Amino acid sequence: MAVRQHIKVLVVDDEPSIAESVGVMLNDAGYRSLVHNNPVDAVRTAEREAVQIAVLDLRMPEMSGVDLVDQLMNIDQRICCIMMTAFPDLESARETMRRGSCDYIAKPFKKEELLASVERACQRLGLIYRSESDLNSLIGQRIRAERLRQNLTLRQVSQRSDLTTSQLSQVELGKNAASLWALARISNSLGMQLSLLLHGL
Repeated sequence: MAVRQHIKVLVVDDEPSIAESVGVMLNDAGYRSLVHNNPVDAVRTAEREAVQIAVLDLRMPEMSGVDLVDQLMNIDQRICCIMMTAFPDLESARETMRRGSCDYIAKPFKKEELLASVERACQRLGLIYRSESDLNSLIGQRIRAERLRQNLTLRQVSQRSDLTTSQLSQVELGKNAASLWALARISNSLGMQLSLLLHGL
């Protein structure tokens, strides 16, 4: 299961019902939303708290979404801004992207569209990671699949890696977190690079 509760998403829309709705969707998906109807208040929040992603309305009376992107980027250039608007057009999309936003979604949007956009932003920033137990399980599955593909027994891998069959079994079952040293020995015994064993995790 992906871990998301450490990811703070700033939500800014001058329509309270939309801002709250977006905040609830994000919270339900495991993110921590910081909801504002006033862009000035949102900037103050971004100055106080480390925000990774911002979901912003393009048209607001006090400050446009484009100007808000500028202010947020001045606070932290790593913030990934997602613009949402009920008036989508190519020119505004280009302008928001030029100013540093990373995505653009048209209102009304489905929950799946919003979450897909936020997920892309998280992946771009490298923010989402797996829980420790999931990670251990996936690594174990990869090791076991490669061992069986090569028709190797646990004993053979044990002899090649200098790890006991019990240690290898625990790693394959995902019950124990293997050290980098142990994973390097295992991957070497299987004739593969450690980076390939861990790719995409």
